This record gives sequence, structure tokens and C-alpha cells, in this order.
Amino acid sequence: MALQVVPPQRSEDSGSNQGDSAGDSSDESISVPSQSTTPNRGSVAGDVDDGDPWVTPQDMALLQALGADPGLRGRGNLRQSRVRRLPRGTRPIKLIGEGAANAVFEFKIPRRSCSDPDFTGLLLRVAKVPSLNHPPTYNYLLQQDFYQATIKPLLGIHAVQQELVILHKSGIVDELNKFLRDIDHSRKVKFRGTFIGLTDWGFLVEDMRPQGKTTPLPLCLSPHMLTSLDPDECVLIEFKPKWLSQSPSAPKAANRCRQCAMELRNLVKDPSRDRKLPERKPCPLALVNEDAPWQANSPFRLAPQLAGIGSDEHYREALRSIANHHAIHELKAQQDLHDKLGPLYAERSDPYFIIAMTLRDCTCFAQIHRRKQSIKIRMGDFDWKDPVVKFDRWHGAEEELINGGFYTADWILCGGSYYNPPTLCALEFASGKRSNQAEVLNIQERDGAKKKTRETSIAKAEARAKMFNHKTDVAALQELLEPYKAEPSSDPSTAVRDVLRSHQR
Repeated sequence: MALQVVPPQRSEDSGSNQGDSAGDSSDESISVPSQSTTPNRGSVAGDVDDGDPWVTPQDMALLQALGADPGLRGRGNLRQSRVRRLPRGTRPIKLIGEGAANAVFEFKIPRRSCSDPDFTGLLLRVAKVPSLNHPPTYNYLLQQDFYQATIKPLLGIHAVQQELVILHKSGIVDELNKFLRDIDHSRKVKFRGTFIGLTDWGFLVEDMRPQGKTTPLPLCLSPHMLTSLDPDECVLIEFKPKWLSQSPSAPKAANRCRQCAMELRNLVKDPSRDRKLPERKPCPLALVNEDAPWQANSPFRLAPQLAGIGSDEHYREALRSIANHHAIHELKAQQDLHDKLGPLYAERSDPYFIIAMTLRDCTCFAQIHRRKQSIKIRMGDFDWKDPVVKFDRWHGAEEELINGGFYTADWILCGGSYYNPPTLCALEFASGKRSNQAEVLNIQERDGAKKKTRETSIAKAEARAKMFNHKTDVAALQELLEPYKAEPSSDPSTAVRDVLRSHQR
């Protein structure tokens, strides 16, 4: 079936769009829209006059393939049969969440006629750029093709529904950026000053927020956040499943999995006061693994905000169901199938490895009913990763985790004191000693300052342990590690980790 444009309808309260030809909002003459396969080249929303083409032959072919690929027929409704269009006058009303690469908005369209497209239950997802009017690099058509041709066949109904939407001449990009400027002071510090790239395209994505009677609370796209819509019905949690199996290129003697090692690395590099400790985040090896050590598989690591708000046992069982859901099992199977080598040995040109890394970076959205044992799971954030941009970063991160001791360290030596790494990884509780020599993350001041007490401790430790030196803010890290301080007489080469932490559920 060929793609069809659903043109916007004229509306009395439609707003103007700077650079548009006055009075034309429907573009009835355009039967199949497109943008350049060079990301957004010549595709500035609203800058094309009615007589100017914004469709290239390459994009026409890609759009037709999106709508009528015979190789995918019979596998369900995987291909988009039409492209909806945001009508002029559409306005953002809430920033639902944002990350480094994209932002998601709740939006409101102007008064509609019965023939207008229905946008109920959909959010607008658009790509970000580092600063206002920065050249965009995101290609929506290619990303949608990757989603429909690769992700949907792998995950089926468990993938969040996503479709292209035309933003051309809607004026919405200007509105989104005005909205972001107005709320810039309230955004996370690391996202302030970032805006939406000029584009003719966006995505409509399934709104996973439970549809209740009350106004929803903001939903953050980072992991482990809790959002409730109707206090009498459902809550929505989201988390990153990450690497559901150990990295194939991790050391055989690893004490922790790829993700727990990365969380430990991030903590050491940036021990900011508001950073969540690794043990407060889910260990991926404890998901889809009912036999995981109890110390590592607390269900509330998926959603710490649900602990202690009442009905603990109800939520505990619901979170266990999510952790062992067949959708998570399928995600793990696909991760394993597409990567047998790991980032250290994978080939830059291997398309299967790129798919595996995309599957390892998705977000899981799960609705939990407050009274019934009922859950709904969808997964999103499946953007194709460009190996030209990402491959060296993946390879370098794996080297750093290995060479920096984050996979294998038994102890942290910081400010002259020993601490247990606060990771609670399932591998840390596996039976059998991996090495006769303890491995220690030796933390030094970032500015090079040293203390005699630490020098003495290091000298003693070096005689019996393998040391990995790292520089950071020692005082900040010590404050975060205080609950994990080892006994003064503990010998890191023989001591046994105390796993009975009173605060761990």
C-alpha cells in the first residue's frame, strides 16, 4: 500500500508560521512527502514556498518502501500506510521528558473537524540539537525505516508504537523552541540551552501514561522514575534493561556485569551529591533470572519510589512479574543473538552488532495496576546508532572498564579507608573465588594533592593487591561511600563482603 498524506484542515484559530506563504495550510498538491536523505538538507520547517519542491526522488523511494515493502507483508501491521500531518496552530502543552538526543512533548491541536486525523493517545517525539538554529543531523525517514524493518519484527507488540508525522509548515518547531526557552530554568542543568532541530518531520509515539481522570504528573525519560496518573488506578514505571547478559568481551574473572561495571565507573568519575548509587539501580543479570542471588534481585531496584508507599507486597509481586516478563526474555534473546563478540572485538561494519547496541539502550515502560496483578509493557527509544559516531566510544568504554578494574575490583581505597563497591551485582555473589589476588580501585585527588595517611595505606595495599589508580573528588566520593566502609582490620585479599545491608530490601 502506498503512503498517503493526511493534510491538515484549515482552522479559524490556526497560528501563523514565520516564513510560510500566507493562507496555505493544506498543501493538497503534495501526494507523498519527503526530506533529503542527507539529514534535513533544505528541510527547514516553514521555509519552502508552495511552488518549491521538498520531495527528492531518493526520499520518495524510501517513503514508498516504508508503505509497501512486500518482504514484510504477513507479519502483522508493521508498515505505516499513511503519514499524518500536524495542523497549523498545534501547540506544546507539556515537556514529558528529554534526553541528550531527543525530547517528548504532549501537544494540543486546534479545533478540528470530524475529518481531521485523530491524535488521541499520542505524544510528539523530536530530535534535539546542541543550540538554537544548530544544523540538524537526525534523519527521521531512515530512523523510521530501521524501526519498522528491524525493531518491530524482533519485538512485535512489545515495541512502543511509532510513526512519522509531517511538521512541514505547521510552525510547531518554533513553538517547541519557544516553549523550551520559557521553561529553560526548570530543565536539568545538562539539558539547558538545547533545542529542537529545524525539521519537516517528527514522530508520533504511543503515550504509555495510564489514561485516568486526573491531570498526569510529568514523566521523565531517565530510568527508575515513577509517574502516577490516577491514584486509584495505575502507575507507570520506566527503566533501562541495558545488557541483559554479560558482555562477551568482559574479563572471565569479572566480579560484575557490564552495566554494574559502567555504573561503578560513572560513580568514581563523577561522585556528585545527587547521583544514585549503583545498588539503587537494577542489575540487568538479576532480570529474567529468578535464581539470581536475593541480595541483587530486589524488585524495588526497578522502581525505588514504589517502596514504602503502601501495598509493598502487591508492588513487589508486580515488579517481579515485570523483571521476568516474556518481553524482557525476548529482548535478552535478541541481544544475545545479535552480538557474540562484544565491543572489544566487534567489527565496525557489523550491522548485527549495531542492532544489539540499540537493543541495549532501549527504555522499558510498564503500567502497574494499583490493586490488580495487571501489567502492560512496551519498549521504546530504538534509534539506530551510527557506527561512525558511536563505535569508537563503545570500544573505548569497554577498554576503560577492563583496564580500569571496574569489572574486577574487589575494593575501593579512598582517603585511606577501604569500601565495598556499592554495586550489588549478581556476579558478586556467585560462588567460587575468581582470583588469588585482590583488586583495588585506588582513588586519588583529581588535583594531585596527597595525604600521608593514604600514602601509608596504599603502600601496605600494594604489597598484597593489584591497584587501579583513578583521580576524582575524594571527599565527595567518600561521603557517598560512607555506608560501605570496610572494617579497619579487613584485609582486602581475604575479607568477605557483608551482604546483609539493613537498607537493602
